[in-house]
Amino acid sequence: MKTNTIYAAVALLALITFGSCERTESPLPEIKPSDGNKLTLNGGIGGLDAANAVYVDLSTDKQDSVKRKDWSLGFYCAADFRVILNYQVGMSAIETSQTDIKAVNSSNVDLSKLDYDTKPEKIKLYDDTAGRVNQSVITEVNATENQNKVYIVNPLFASVKKDELWKVKVTRSGTNAYNLQYAPIDATNIQTLTITKDNTFNFKHVSFSKGAVNVEPKKDDWDFVWTKASFYTMMGPNTPVPYAFSDLIFLNHETGVSAAEVVFLDKEGKTNGKPSYDEFDASKLSAINLKTGRNVIGSKWRNTLGTGALKDRFYVIKDKAGNIYKLKFIAMGAGKDGGKRGYPEIEYKLVKGK
Repeated sequence: MKTNTIYAAVALLALITFGSCERTESPLPEIKPSDGNKLTLNGGIGGLDAANAVYVDLSTDKQDSVKRKDWSLGFYCAADFRVILNYQVGMSAIETSQTDIKAVNSSNVDLSKLDYDTKPEKIKLYDDTAGRVNQSVITEVNATENQNKVYIVNPLFASVKKDELWKVKVTRSGTNAYNLQYAPIDATNIQTLTITKDNTFNFKHVSFSKGAVNVEPKKDDWDFVWTKASFYTMMGPNTPVPYAFSDLIFLNHETGVSAAEVVFLDKEGKTNGKPSYDEFDASKLSAINLKTGRNVIGSKWRNTLGTGALKDRFYVIKDKAGNIYKLKFIAMGAGKDGGKRGYPEIEYKLVKGK
């Protein structure tokens, strides 16, 4: 009996050892990028004021819908200490002269500075429309605590209501985290929250009403976001003024996603010598100038007063992994394109894998 027990133990040990070696030596299967697909993005209710922002990852055919109103501030997870406002609902802010959040209230801040107007000087109330974090309203968080000012944040676009305003102060917490103090503008009870950087994300997000919230997918898990946002329109040559746009496409520029626009029909609807979406393949890539930046696509893909999703163009997108896709917008629910507003339809095809 004892001998049999020893034999059984030896056999079990050999089986475990063999299984362990097998697991160690077998490489994980490589997940191939999607060859392409059609998606209807879930913008949710609201039509041109659709409730959701939709993050899209072409290589996995995945979309993540997040309520645009579910966050207030975004805390940058890269090396710099930067904070952004919720551009998806058009938040604005002003800096006060105070460094003590308890000393700030509606009686000692000129709230008229937050008034909305289509004047060039008003665009400074909003974060940079190109998404550059070094040009956000809240300046870089200083390592010296008393060098950081209190800000008044307005969650409403084109309207100012005192009862909706928040006062905010952000400082550093050690070398890898932020400390947030926040409260309604006339409150004396100050809330505090520590936000730790996570380099698998571009930003970590906070809601004034809910605290820490999940918003963007991990930074390697999305290529672009479809959303409504505070943006700009031109009021004369080289004169941008604040304006709210629906159906914007913003690239995940923080990870280096790039894109190019290909317009293959002229104003009369005739071919101009460039390949159409169906004709475009890897042999045409050498003629494409891919550009980085959040607004490479922006609002260029649609005309809300005319044809809706424009049929004379498509886009080439290169993701962080190096996969290159061609992308066209089929419908958006405006003009005569036959879609449903808030649920844009896209089609894409892999042109070249990584």
